[in-house]
Amino acid sequence: MRVRHFAPALPLLVALAASLAWPAGSAGDASPSASDPPVYHNPVYASDAPDPSVVRIGPEYWALTTAVTGSQFPPILRSPDLVNWTRAGQLFDQVPDWTDGSRFWAPEMFRQGDDYLVYYSARKPSGQMCVAVADAQNPIGPYTDHGPLVCQPYGSIDPSVVRNNSGWPFLVWKEDANSQGVTTAIWVQPLSLDGLRMTGVPRKILAAKGVGWESGTVEGPEIVRRKQWFYLFYSGNLCCGPNCEYAEGVARARGLYGPWVRFRRNPILDSDDDWLCPGHGSLLQSPNGRWWMLYGAYYAVGQISNGRSLLLDRVTWTRDAWPVVNRGMGPSG
Repeated sequence: MRVRHFAPALPLLVALAASLAWPAGSAGDASPSASDPPVYHNPVYASDAPDPSVVRIGPEYWALTTAVTGSQFPPILRSPDLVNWTRAGQLFDQVPDWTDGSRFWAPEMFRQGDDYLVYYSARKPSGQMCVAVADAQNPIGPYTDHGPLVCQPYGSIDPSVVRNNSGWPFLVWKEDANSQGVTTAIWVQPLSLDGLRMTGVPRKILAAKGVGWESGTVEGPEIVRRKQWFYLFYSGNLCCGPNCEYAEGVARARGLYGPWVRFRRNPILDSDDDWLCPGHGSLLQSPNGRWWMLYGAYYAVGQISNGRSLLLDRVTWTRDAWPVVNRGMGPSG
């Protein structure tokens, strides 16, 4: 019998909430704000949309996801409020000539000056998985491909970008070793200021634990800065299909090279009665400074859904500065 890491039962949640002790008017304040998303129920986007990334540009939100079956290129989604999403376009109209053209994974949008960059994963004709970059003058494109940035022997996938304390951009990605039956790791390396080239040397910052909820896999990394900390959000375990065991965890450090310390209450987001295998979360702040996570999960009422919908939940912070998704209750309904 498979054992899932379901959200804790109600008495434990009450005790956990008391121990987290959100101060009124800050982390635990549920008072609505004009710049909060409108009242909503999950999913906020019911179509298959795995591995989402989201960014706020002015008053709007933009998201990309892995290309799904029947769609060769990653879709570009647009929303005025994080809740109402429409498809605005797609990453490419033609297959970049360095790829085998089969599929494109886990794109991440990043703004650098007046340019919009999208980091994505694809395979070479040899089958090797690489992280590549494309840019445009508008978030909707058209995007010009600049080819691969990193192609490790086991493959490279799940890119994101973070700025260090000096504002310099760094690429963050997963070495795709679990596809070869090897424990995975997350890497970081400086980019050129324009974001189109790698500089410096790669550094391994987190390796998967072979036991527990991670079960040898860490992926979908995204690093955000909050006050004096960097937070590395990542997913662990088997991502996909009816036997999935996916969940979301977090580690933190004072600098990008670590040392990274995992939260002792990981995973911070796990399956509940309605939603299965939530993960590959993307973090952002609404204009009022509140934090939100957009992530994928399977609908699990009755028969498990074939695809992963987009879910949205609030992220708050404990007194000792650790993130909590939906007050530790699992995905909201």
